[in-house]
Amino acid sequence: MTLENHLVLYQAGHAGTFLVWLINQHKNFSQYDLQWKYTKAGDKLDLGCFGADWYHDDETFAESRSNWLINLVYDGATLNPDMIPRNKKRTKDAIKIVPNHCCQTDLVYFDGKIDETLLEKVMGEVKPKSIIIPVAGTHLKDEILNRWMAWRKENIPVDKVFNASDRLSESMRIFTYNKKNPKGSWKQLWWNKTFPWLKENAWRYGDNSHTIDIGKIIMNVESEYLKLCAIIDEEPLKNIKELTRPMRELMESYKNL
Repeated sequence: MTLENHLVLYQAGHAGTFLVWLINQHKNFSQYDLQWKYTKAGDKLDLGCFGADWYHDDETFAESRSNWLINLVYDGATLNPDMIPRNKKRTKDAIKIVPNHCCQTDLVYFDGKIDETLLEKVMGEVKPKSIIIPVAGTHLKDEILNRWMAWRKENIPVDKVFNASDRLSESMRIFTYNKKNPKGSWKQLWWNKTFPWLKENAWRYGDNSHTIDIGKIIMNVESEYLKLCAIIDEEPLKNIKELTRPMRELMESYKNL
């Protein structure tokens, strides 16, 4: 079965995992089950789905699409029940790539450079009908920034000391070595560099690339949701406010951190 693929490329912290799941809830998409992701302390950090993932360093895209058919075991847990699409009549699939969600030369230390080799591989195998890039604006600005800091804390300590041999972009060296306020520096970097770059350079990913304001989607701004529906050529869901509610509540928990 050949599916129409819609590829979500995103920087860490832009709720791309949630957007992939949300797109997949539409009538002709896969309708994967929702999966929560937690911090080491047991707090909710993210939500998404497993079936949409392509681990681009470990398998071909075609292999990733058949994984839910086999007895896939990871860390002792059988994952295929969570990967099985609930929509047996699906004609479309929303995809995310792992670990390099945005086909960039650095995974976390943003330097604004696209990994052209990886991008060519991804486009050649996925052949996406559309490329959707979630960006952030003023809607949920503080919540998005605070949640990203929580994500970063889970993966890289804010006070991590980098060695001279670590590959960092010049902008990252400036912000990383700010010892007085590393947390504030990270937020400043993300807001001043990552946010604007994604908005201004989305076209570099292809003529079929589009940006979606993720804060507006989570907050149910109708015009932004209708824009998303037009991109994926789907009718708006009547229960969209209910589907976005878990992410709104999650963002609320990061409002005053």
